Amino acid sequence: MRFTKSYVGVALLAGLALTGNAYASGAKHEAPKDVNKCIGAGPQAPRDIDKHSGTNSVVFEMAPEISDMNLCNVHFHRNAEHKAAAYSTFVKDGEHSGWACQDPAPGRLEHEHAEYNGCQGIAEGDTIEVHWVYTTCDITSPGVTPMGGGLNACMTTTCSNPELRVEAEVFVLEKGGKMKFSDTAPVAHNDPIVSYTGSTTGTSFTNEHCSPFQVTWDVKTTCDTLDIDDFSNWCSTNKYNDHHAHGCRELVTPENLLSPIK
Repeated sequence: MRFTKSYVGVALLAGLALTGNAYASGAKHEAPKDVNKCIGAGPQAPRDIDKHSGTNSVVFEMAPEISDMNLCNVHFHRNAEHKAAAYSTFVKDGEHSGWACQDPAPGRLEHEHAEYNGCQGIAEGDTIEVHWVYTTCDITSPGVTPMGGGLNACMTTTCSNPELRVEAEVFVLEKGGKMKFSDTAPVAHNDPIVSYTGSTTGTSFTNEHCSPFQVTWDVKTTCDTLDIDDFSNWCSTNKYNDHHAHGCRELVTPENLLSPIK
């Protein structure tokens, strides 16, 4: 069945928000048994990208390559929302519960509200998942005004229902880390990625309350170290006015909520 997007304007703005408080502190990350009411919403994210099976019947085409789209938002999550062999350590961390490349530093979870050089919610040794969000809306031409800050910047008054593509990369924050951060394009690497069709993420959605919004995902399968001083400088001063670590949506595991990965 081909899925035609019919959610526009304010509804899309709400669905694109990747923050929220629905994922209560200490909530279980196992999938609820009753997920039938979610199936019609379309394939979901995040997922274990090492597992390629999925039976969700909602099909939509992948978004164009990022070279044919416009970068509209960059944000990050403390701990990875996705799971892969390289980041498979589960960290129970309230609304930030997710997957890590390594165990948190001793005492890290006792300091939930850590701040590093003006970047809220990070500390040395943390795993983060960064999302570079791309839109098919024209947000760069003279006279074009995006609909607001954050992910609202992915839409305009004449383009309220764009195709979206997210480039996701997972890092460990370290002093003198291997990689330097960029908010003009994903950090360059030669590591493999997994591409699939899914949804928006964030703590406002669960396996019982699914996102109806369509996203093409490209997720890096490996971890690299990222220079924490370089990253925190971007985090505390970025043009998106987003200076904190976002929470993580629980991992989506039921196959009827997932698309097959080809």
